[in-house]
Amino acid sequence: MSAFKKVSVVGSGLAAILYCTPAIAESCDYQSIESKPGQEWNEAYGWRYDTSQAANKEERFEENLKNREEAYTKLVKGQSPWPDWFEENDTISLLPVGTLFQMAMAEGQKDEQLGGFGTFDEIHSVSEVREDLAVLQAWKADVNRVNRYRVVEVLPVRIGPIGPQIDPDGCKMLPGRFSQFQMLVAPATRSHYVQFVSSHPIEQD
Repeated sequence: MSAFKKVSVVGSGLAAILYCTPAIAESCDYQSIESKPGQEWNEAYGWRYDTSQAANKEERFEENLKNREEAYTKLVKGQSPWPDWFEENDTISLLPVGTLFQMAMAEGQKDEQLGGFGTFDEIHSVSEVREDLAVLQAWKADVNRVNRYRVVEVLPVRIGPIGPQIDPDGCKMLPGRFSQFQMLVAPATRSHYVQFVSSHPIEQD
């Protein structure tokens, strides 16, 4: 039996989809919009997909519900680092020499083993790595420090906002929203473009 009861509310020509939780699910069925992270995503972003123009309220409700479910499924399966409204090809930039940025690092990850993404925001805690950088536990299970790097050779990147992710291990939605850039160079050459500056421990939540 599902632990979630769907309640539909139709008003002002728009369909609102709410989910009640009379019981706690024994496991995280994160792929369903009725799951805990699915509800969190639906509450935060679902309204963006209420785009049906159907004249009939019931048809409008069903179409909007389908839109929400399809958008959520696309996020879960695709795990895009960007919000779905972000046009990736429009934001290719060159970071000049001297640019400083930060990167969350995992236990055992060497300073020269750079990931593909950096941020211009200050990172204080593991919760910020999860919530604001939307880093799944499967990607970096034990974050223990923050490294600062300096660009030493002009670095082609894609800059934009961090989109939400669904974390099955934590059974929650990670909203993102910090700044990020993606290095547009081969992984083996990333260390040629940047230089390690410093490192500091991160607050464990």
